[in-house]
Amino acid sequence: MSAANCPETARQKMIGMMYLFYTAMLALNVSKDILHAFVVVNSGLEATNMNFEKKNAFMYSALDNARANDPLKVEPYYQAAQKAKKYADAMKEYIKELRTELYIHLSVPKDSAAHWTVEKLEKKDDYDTPTHFFVGTGDNGGRGHRATELKKKLEDYRKKLLDLLKNPKIKMINKDQRIKQLGDLGIDTKDPKKGIENPEEATWENSKFYHMPAAAAFTVLSQIENQVINAEATIVNELLSNIGATDFKFDTLAAKVVPKSNYVVVGDKYEADLFVAAFSTTSNPIVLVGEGYDTATGKLTGKIDTVPVERGIGKLVIPATSVGIHKYAAIIRVKNPNTGEYKDYPLITNGGYGAEFMCARPVAVISPTKMNVLYIGVDNPISISVSGFADNQITARISQGSLRKVKPGHYIAKVRKQGKAYISVSVKDNNGNVRSMGKQEFRVKRVPDPVPMVAGKRGGTIKKNILLSQIGIKAELPNFDFDLKFIVKSFTVSATIEGFERSKTSNSYRFTPAQISLIKKVRPGGKIYIENVKAVGPDGKIRRLGTIALRVR
Repeated sequence: MSAANCPETARQKMIGMMYLFYTAMLALNVSKDILHAFVVVNSGLEATNMNFEKKNAFMYSALDNARANDPLKVEPYYQAAQKAKKYADAMKEYIKELRTELYIHLSVPKDSAAHWTVEKLEKKDDYDTPTHFFVGTGDNGGRGHRATELKKKLEDYRKKLLDLLKNPKIKMINKDQRIKQLGDLGIDTKDPKKGIENPEEATWENSKFYHMPAAAAFTVLSQIENQVINAEATIVNELLSNIGATDFKFDTLAAKVVPKSNYVVVGDKYEADLFVAAFSTTSNPIVLVGEGYDTATGKLTGKIDTVPVERGIGKLVIPATSVGIHKYAAIIRVKNPNTGEYKDYPLITNGGYGAEFMCARPVAVISPTKMNVLYIGVDNPISISVSGFADNQITARISQGSLRKVKPGHYIAKVRKQGKAYISVSVKDNNGNVRSMGKQEFRVKRVPDPVPMVAGKRGGTIKKNILLSQIGIKAELPNFDFDLKFIVKSFTVSATIEGFERSKTSNSYRFTPAQISLIKKVRPGGKIYIENVKAVGPDGKIRRLGTIALRVR
């Protein structure tokens, strides 16, 4: 009835022995006394199940309280327990439905079947109806009937309960070994061992329900429900007992420093938190800071100051007055609440006693992402940063056009007119003071005109079949850092045919049928001119481009 790690109570053992005994007696001509005994066993199982339900309710209540006290830690365990309850409730509801259906098959009125009891059942000794209901005729081991359906649901229920413990958010000591120890959670769905005397009972289905009187069949269902509730209790108990099981237990005290930054600028301040790794918020330590630490005497050297402490944490502030590396040492003095004596814990960072920070002059770094030029009418990416300051402390402005932040440290500059533009940067320090970090000058230029091209050529000789295979004309910006697109809006194809100059115009970038026909008439050695090329760029303005002069081969 239970897994090896879930000890049975004396009552459970007694009920189990009675169940086995009365099952064995089925081979005999079962008397009314024996049938009544099944009623007694079933009542005992139902009482045990009610007691299990109460114990489970107590554990769920304990989980509720733990969640209220520490929601962040307990939440994964609480959610897993709620799923276990949901799975168990669904399984118990299914067993209840099986009972109700079996009562109806045993001629109990439908309107009262859900609340019927074995004690009131007249057909307690009916073998045929339970057998047919659960395993049919018993052929093929009784598989493929309601008993097989029940078995599959029990196996699925068991798997889903164990999977709750396998969730990475559920922390357990030696998790894999512990889950293995839980075994089948007391839900045994294995077929009986081979070689038993009655071959018809060689399957789980037949061993449970074949040739069972009705009183025994209901007792089996109560026993299975007992396994379901006990498995639920096992899982919920595992969840409850493992909350905080893997939490680190402090057995060593060590002084620590947490600086806001190890890099500060002149005029700003170096700030850090000094504390003992295991500390109490109700008993403040004494935090001392000096210029160095003497390992021989275990004392600070140089000028020694006391650091103010808030809720167990020393709040260190050192003004940054000069450029360079600044070092300091610290001792955190903790009082033993039992003896009243103090013990010193020196600050150790990077394997040495003390800590250091760098003080530098503030420098704004303004970098055009593409080149040292801003172009009119396009998005010019700019990177801006100030050493020693976070992105949200930096403000940048441009003297003409606009400057828009797209992500931390990255901006888009748009300018309107040729000449110069200036990007200025300021910062707000931790005290709320605004300071200028300087400005940088940029040249502002117009995007150069693109070059008209066909078949990758700007002129020269070309085979007629290659020219005729082209769709149209392109306007390209060779060796330009920006990926800008110019679209050809119109162009004219001109050629001398039989002594007469002829031309055809396209109002797009594509060759028209008339232009293609004209090209076809040009003899080898003849010239073709693609002129009056007009294109529009990102700024929406029309550009008049040069001419493509081609000699046909």
